Amino acid sequence: MASPDTNVLLIPISDDQPTGIDVRQDASPLSKYQSLKSARAAARAAERQAIHDGDSTAADEHWRKIISLAPDILTNQSKDLEVACWFTEALIRRNGFQGLRDGFELIKGLVENFWDGLYPMPDEDGMETRTAPLSGLNGEGAEGVLIAPIRKVPITEGYSPGPFSLWQYQQALEAQRSPDEDTRQNKMAKLGFSIDDIERAVNESSVQFYVDLTDNLSTAINIYKELGTLLDERCGADSAPPTRNIISILEECRGAVSHLGKDKIPAPEESESATENEPDANAGVSQSAPQATAKAAPGVINSREAAFKQLLEIAKFFRKTEPHSPVSYVIEKAVKWGNMPLNELINELIPDSSSRERYSELTGVKDED
Repeated sequence: MASPDTNVLLIPISDDQPTGIDVRQDASPLSKYQSLKSARAAARAAERQAIHDGDSTAADEHWRKIISLAPDILTNQSKDLEVACWFTEALIRRNGFQGLRDGFELIKGLVENFWDGLYPMPDEDGMETRTAPLSGLNGEGAEGVLIAPIRKVPITEGYSPGPFSLWQYQQALEAQRSPDEDTRQNKMAKLGFSIDDIERAVNESSVQFYVDLTDNLSTAINIYKELGTLLDERCGADSAPPTRNIISILEECRGAVSHLGKDKIPAPEESESATENEPDANAGVSQSAPQATAKAAPGVINSREAAFKQLLEIAKFFRKTEPHSPVSYVIEKAVKWGNMPLNELINELIPDSSSRERYSELTGVKDED
């Protein structure tokens, strides 16, 4: 399926009512919103049933209905976060990470362009009513509704074996790490596939598949992070819906894809090469003029920026070689903190205002929040 035209979906409903109407007001079972809601409930029920009876296609017709109805509602009736979130659930099942990218782009556009009148409108529960659909995607205290579909997106093409997903890759890894041969063979027999099968599927997959997969996955992560920042601005950091679960599982996927597809994904040009090809900023300056900074010897770190850059390279190594380890995330988090202004860092590390005040009293560092 082709990507939805986000630009069309983000055109105001009308000049006098840019966000349209609240589609929940029409409780008729024949209304488009109620039909959409029923289709999603049926799709989710069919997927739960598929766990027991093995029919993985029973939900498809319901998701197809959502893919048909949701754009119609968003274009002609209402700019609605709940509808956009259900649409995103359907898109990832149809188009994988490309669909997730498109869904995140749509949601971000709605928040960016229609926030004041965006449905569902806040009620006595405040902004939580509006952002509840987004919280549902990520989950609060439990996995959100997008986590399992993300795990099941194919990360290999399907030829003699496959296609295989992150979830299957993780199961195969667990079986492979079993301490004795009998246990390992029993687990692989129960799964019906092994790491060898997944590696063969990777070898049979095209380079273009991994180029597209990596691009769609990275773009989805970036858009979702931008959405998180935007929601912090709109709702306030303490009231914004959580995003950590989705980011974590997508980073897991990216690590697995980078590891499995390392021989398929073209290496990006090193930034050092690009820098070497740029015109010398000191061209035309007398050779006798003193230079501001001497070039460091190989392996020597001579600046804060160089240190952070090396840390990010280390994080990249761990993300590729140990995609399920938290090491890369912790290093990247430390680099992020190192680049934050002190007051922002304090706000992130000490979210409680009274604790920040106590910290300020003890250290003399002012809380500028």
